Amino acid sequence: MPRLAQVATARQAQLADGRRLGFAEYGDPEGKPVFLFHDLWGNHSLRHPDDSILMRLGVRLIGVDRPGFGMSTRKPGRGLMDVVDDVMLLSKALKLERFALLGYSAGGPYALACAWRFPQIARRCAVVSCLPPLDHVQGFRALHPFYGRLFQLASGNEAFFRLLMRGFFWVDAQRSSDQYIRELGSSLSRADQEALSNLDLFRRRLEMWGEIRRAGSDFLVDEIVALTRSWGFRLQSVSVPVDVWWGESDRFCSPVVSKRMAGMIPKAVAHGDPQAGHLILFSHWEAILQALIAD
Repeated sequence: MPRLAQVATARQAQLADGRRLGFAEYGDPEGKPVFLFHDLWGNHSLRHPDDSILMRLGVRLIGVDRPGFGMSTRKPGRGLMDVVDDVMLLSKALKLERFALLGYSAGGPYALACAWRFPQIARRCAVVSCLPPLDHVQGFRALHPFYGRLFQLASGNEAFFRLLMRGFFWVDAQRSSDQYIRELGSSLSRADQEALSNLDLFRRRLEMWGEIRRAGSDFLVDEIVALTRSWGFRLQSVSVPVDVWWGESDRFCSPVVSKRMAGMIPKAVAHGDPQAGHLILFSHWEAILQALIAD
């Protein structure tokens, strides 16, 4: 069983293979536990800026860093199920008998994998703006053109892709914050621009992006490559109730994919909003959690 250690305001679990697993807890320490799987540009701190929502709902939110992200040690060659194993070990260290799962964007496949593998422990799952399976060309086409091409390159020659990403990170490091903000704004839908008008949320997203830029590209390549492989299970075999959330104005992941996924999961509940975008996690934060912890 992992040994817990205090590190700043977050924590780490020492795993049997010598790696460290970073995580942080927010909200009500006696509340209903919810594991949160962050997006491609996130880490354990991903959440709505207003933590009073967690307290009011009685939610114990546990954000977990995947290998290489945040405070977690990198694990080259890892896949979805390696992350599931890490989370299950952490749940035992925290003495959790049951819990809910919440996956945002690239974190969605991990939440679904955990729900599929441990249906007797996972009470419910929610995926928000979820990345689709990317082991076929249709999955790439469902993404924003930049990300579709990025993942498609990763599915081919991994060594070449790794070199390409190192070059991309070097070029990106030359950009100023103002350049990044301008480019980000031009790629967002109006709904997502409005969501980022919350300065606390905007600042937190910039901080997470800055942390990834400083960490280098290798762990991010591990993540992207893992997501282009087969998930190892079929959506039809997920027996846990799953809330599928999407915004119709999502420019990064096609709403069509979310609707299709909701139709394939036996106990799925679809939640689409024509006024929301990719950042629906934040605009609908309270509603997402309420549905997730409902008895």
